[in-house]
Amino acid sequence: MMRAIAISVLFGGLIGCAADGGVDAPPTLEITSPQRGTTVQGETVEVSGVVTDDHDATKVKVVINGTQVTPSKDGTFTATVPVGAGITVLETHATDNGANDVRDVRAVLAGDLAMSDGTKAAPVGARIGAAAFAKLGTAMATTIKGTDFTAAVQSMNPVYDNGGCLGAKIDITSLTISNAGVALVPKVNALDTGVTLDNVVVKLHANFKVACIGGSTNITVTSSRAHIDGDLGLAVAGGKITTSLAAAAVTLDGFAIDIGGVPGAIESLLKGEARKAAENALTKAVRDRVPPMANTALAGLTAKPFAADLLGHPTKITIAPAQVNLSADGLFFAVDTKVAVTGGEGGMYVSSPSPMSASLMQSTGVGVAIADDLVNQLFSGLWAAGAIDQTVDIKGQLAVLGALLDDDAASLGISLALPPTVTGEGADLSLAIGDLMLSVKDASGAEIQKIALSAKTTLAAKPTQSGAMTLTVGQPQLFAQVISQSDAVDRPMTSEQFEGIVGGAWGLIGGQADSALSSLTMPSVAGITLGTPSLEGRTGYVFVDLPLQ
Repeated sequence: MMRAIAISVLFGGLIGCAADGGVDAPPTLEITSPQRGTTVQGETVEVSGVVTDDHDATKVKVVINGTQVTPSKDGTFTATVPVGAGITVLETHATDNGANDVRDVRAVLAGDLAMSDGTKAAPVGARIGAAAFAKLGTAMATTIKGTDFTAAVQSMNPVYDNGGCLGAKIDITSLTISNAGVALVPKVNALDTGVTLDNVVVKLHANFKVACIGGSTNITVTSSRAHIDGDLGLAVAGGKITTSLAAAAVTLDGFAIDIGGVPGAIESLLKGEARKAAENALTKAVRDRVPPMANTALAGLTAKPFAADLLGHPTKITIAPAQVNLSADGLFFAVDTKVAVTGGEGGMYVSSPSPMSASLMQSTGVGVAIADDLVNQLFSGLWAAGAIDQTVDIKGQLAVLGALLDDDAASLGISLALPPTVTGEGADLSLAIGDLMLSVKDASGAEIQKIALSAKTTLAAKPTQSGAMTLTVGQPQLFAQVISQSDAVDRPMTSEQFEGIVGGAWGLIGGQADSALSSLTMPSVAGITLGTPSLEGRTGYVFVDLPLQ
């Protein structure tokens, strides 16, 4: 009985204090503009809202992204807030005299906005340095060593054919080597190409006539080392790098020729023509083999057309050659690239074109630069097409979240009010997400909780074995707000509890970004082993540097 009286007195006292104004209720804050999902063409956004307070609304301190605003007598306020290019989080605080603080967090996409309709090109560049060309030469030498030279040169037969009573017909029967070397040294507009072939043995068969009397003999030409030197020229055709070895000079070290059983009148002819045949055969073999090998090796440097379903939506990437530059520092190649996602034509992205140049492409081995604009067009197109939105089963796909959410929670709907953006900021690369809307529903499909999440995180990436890019998102900086919770929720969401579910939802978003970027292939050079890549931002570009091993 005494306990009941004590409780009654306690609650009565509290109620009386509240009625007397002893308890200071927190103010209310409503942002009326901008709405979630707003895009702004420019560098400022107007933020409007209204505050109420149980005392005097004009005494409420309103701060928007660090700038204080004074409400009018009716509690309304308006402020012009500067925003940077990309996603900006607008964080508004309303604090009364009792230090009660309420907050509203929402995001806008601002800047020079363009449509993700596939009409605007963005550059993709690749570079291979002098050291990489040296590695490429070593790889090509291995291929040349395994070449069937006999089959390669027999199409030249007869290598000499001069009938008459003093003449001969000469055919190559075999051509072998013991080893090969290739040196590729970049210079202005060409690759200085030197091919060496060790222990060359060319066997020939000659049918001849002297004074109209016929005969035949076998000839063996040997050289301890053959040098075939020339300039490998580069050109761009159909978006591909092509090479050609228009001319080459041959030098034979340790040359010897074995010929016997022929009249003196024909011997000098046969020796001279046999040497020419050997030199021509070696030149042909190199000219026929080296450019195709170089073409294959360098093909991986260029961006490639792409057409496939991406996150369930047809996506097409087209390319057009833009720049090619070969100097003593290496090869730089760039293409203008367009990306179009079917159904994603209505998306908006921040267009911040930056010039592509060879100086941007400095790397320790093989490097590639992908314009922010291209990545953001891709993300915006997928966003507009609804490819990123999804609903997951909490008790199935995300069972671990069941312990953190309400007992009635059965599914989690994920949608983005704004497209994600990727930005290169100095050496940092960041991913920003504005107003990721999370809708928690019960088994009947009724929404019981709704949360908005904005986040900024770092990016890291590496190529997969197939040459695509795989993405890893870092620990995010979060701006979260519980928008609504129904009366059916037994455990109302707090910001701390919400952070507990971010890991699961964040992994899903990271996976979607990962799948999107997988269409942007990494560079490769056939025969060269590349080391662990590094990812960084370079003023408007996502840059990946792949060192040589």
